[in-house]
Amino acid sequence: MVIGLKFNKYTQACKDLDDEHMDIFQNILLPVLTGQSVIHIRTHEEPRLIGICEAIAARVSADFKLLHVLTEAGVETSLLLGEDSETENYSALNIGREQNENYSSMHIRAVDAFVQSKEGGILLILGADRASRQSDFVRKLKIHAKNGLRGEDATDDYVPKLILFHTITTDTPDSLSRSIQNYDLPMPRDGTLVSVVHGVCNDLEISHPEDEIMVQWVRALRGLTSVEAERALAQSMTVHEGSFNDESLNYLQSLKRNLIQQTGIMDFHEPSTSFSDIGGLDLLIDDLKMRRTEFEHEASEAGINPPKGCLLAGLPGTGKSLIAQSVAGEWQLPMLEFNMANVLDGLVGSSEQNIRKVLAVAESMAPCVLMVDEIDKALTGLGSSGGDSGVTRRVVGSFLTWLNDRKSQVYVIATANDLREISIAMPELLRKGRWDDIWWVDLPGQKTRRKIIEIHLRKIPSSRIEDAVWSRIDDLSQLNSGITGAEIAAAVNEANRISYHASKTLDIKQLTDSVKSIKPLASGINGLELTRGWMKDFARPASSAQAAKIESSSKYYLSGLDVTQTIRQAKEE
Repeated sequence: MVIGLKFNKYTQACKDLDDEHMDIFQNILLPVLTGQSVIHIRTHEEPRLIGICEAIAARVSADFKLLHVLTEAGVETSLLLGEDSETENYSALNIGREQNENYSSMHIRAVDAFVQSKEGGILLILGADRASRQSDFVRKLKIHAKNGLRGEDATDDYVPKLILFHTITTDTPDSLSRSIQNYDLPMPRDGTLVSVVHGVCNDLEISHPEDEIMVQWVRALRGLTSVEAERALAQSMTVHEGSFNDESLNYLQSLKRNLIQQTGIMDFHEPSTSFSDIGGLDLLIDDLKMRRTEFEHEASEAGINPPKGCLLAGLPGTGKSLIAQSVAGEWQLPMLEFNMANVLDGLVGSSEQNIRKVLAVAESMAPCVLMVDEIDKALTGLGSSGGDSGVTRRVVGSFLTWLNDRKSQVYVIATANDLREISIAMPELLRKGRWDDIWWVDLPGQKTRRKIIEIHLRKIPSSRIEDAVWSRIDDLSQLNSGITGAEIAAAVNEANRISYHASKTLDIKQLTDSVKSIKPLASGINGLELTRGWMKDFARPASSAQAAKIESSSKYYLSGLDVTQTIRQAKEE
């Protein structure tokens, strides 16, 4: 507590706070309570900052009587404590935007006027991304931070003056980073989202949902900012005339999916697939079934650490993405998906901002499944002498640090086509403890291929399939050893398509022709047996069944070789 100022005690200031607001208290209100006078908050949510300012006045000290909000248009001043405040005839900060004014000069004049004012209050500087890069403005903040809330002249009648400066993406200036409190405001959690639902119901004058329904809707709103949640909820209620039903909930989820996809780096899914949609991979599925129970309180009491996630390696089309979707569907969790290569933006600083955004959304949606697709592609060439600017290492390093330190229930599934690239470029990614396990998803054997064929045939109306097909699935599964699950799905779909256009039912001949016509991708991959041997030492097999042998290999391998030379060598042979 700041000596000489009328500040509340710690227990009074944090009384009755839930976990979400306690985190905000510890990172913003507590520093104010201990005398810090400048705080940097990074967020996209300006309206929540107003609420934080009101909480400072209500919980920390009534001496914070005025709120001055500085934007590019100037300063707007209002009473923090509302109509019941004893403050009358307060002095606003008359700082307008002057023509041809240097960008930082308005911010400097606002800080000077605020520090010299007679009333205690808060100066909230919104959108200071550009201003925070101006040395004169940063110097003013540093001086005020050094003086603290007591000010340079510690007189008895001194009133506290707190500066909150807000940026959307810009980091705290280096010269300030060790002098002030800085905080990334997390995405809103359940407490804030409940308030959003009540607020929309009041605005639209509709009935508030019962507790059980509220839980479903709050879960659906996770991952959105408070503004996005309010907008999406209002749209859903308007379209469905204020009804909290399954139809309006599905509509809300579609809006949420669009909002998240607009970021350009993430996708959102509510998967309906399950482990029954997967052919084979019994060892991996059995392990995932056990992992689900390790989130429970009983497992924690037994000393079991909560699951981190798994790294799946295998050829394209072997079902790695389907596994992630099935985990989310089986565990009845939402799934957030991103590609690490998309996160690595070309603009300086953008990549770090992108990974922070992804992880913040994932934590706000917890419990959820986070899928990192083709993580090896982001590391391509990193192990070469050329390397990169270090952005890739910082981004992946931030991800790995979060993976180790996070407390939220986010189960991470990363996929890769070739772990040898990772072992060269960034071997720490494969270190034991980073993941619960690293799994190798190999080509499906004959029994697995039979299961996959049956799964995809059952997706076709039974009236479209000749009865004789069902008794010949074993024969089909013995064809074209080396094809992947995705290639099998494509063959079944192609056979059905051709039969449909020929106005015939799907027969065994058409299925046989379609399966035989596929040239397995694995046949054109150079060094597959070497990869398999490497995986036996560094990864667990996802299936107990013996992996398929490729019937024929291609003469041409494009990856890593000169194409012209390869073709010439093949002709000579």
